[in-house]
Amino acid sequence: MSSKTFGDGGGGLRAGNRGLLGARRGRRSGFTLVELLTTVAALIILLGLMVSLARHVRSSSAEALTKDILRKLDEAMTVYASRNDGGLPAVTPLLVAGQTAPTEQVLQRNAERNDEAFIRALRAEGLLNGRFEDLSVAYYNNARILDAWGSPIVFISQLQPDLGLNVRGWFFFSAGPDRQYLTRDDNLYSYEQPVAQP
Repeated sequence: MSSKTFGDGGGGLRAGNRGLLGARRGRRSGFTLVELLTTVAALIILLGLMVSLARHVRSSSAEALTKDILRKLDEAMTVYASRNDGGLPAVTPLLVAGQTAPTEQVLQRNAERNDEAFIRALRAEGLLNGRFEDLSVAYYNNARILDAWGSPIVFISQLQPDLGLNVRGWFFFSAGPDRQYLTRDDNLYSYEQPVAQP
């Protein structure tokens, strides 16, 4: 007996396989519905993780930028105070004595005036030269300095005894990510810094 049992006319397995391959070619190759849904679900989960990570990175970088701005202002004001025998610049207070529950618009206007006044005083002493050259004009334009969220930085001094002050008697703060003053999101960098003991 010969080994030519499959196929026709002595083609052996090759001829039979050609018939099977030809049948497979007629079927559509592609993804099944389950494979497609699994892929889409995995992509949605991956996208969600990436968006969450991007928000966290943006928030962390904004916080780091604002703390750096506040640190540089703190250093400049320390030099200002030492040059002026402890004297501090006169600025528009954020809160006016006797005023109860100011609106956010009033706080914002007072913050802008406050910011412009202490920037003017520090520039007059030459204390801002070189400190903010790496900042975009979106944050510092020689007249105002803003936090990473676009709100003016505020200087609080001992001239406002209503607020609890640190040992130094003054500090800078920003409105924080909520862009509203006197809320829990305020960034009080200078307030948190230890005072050097003589």
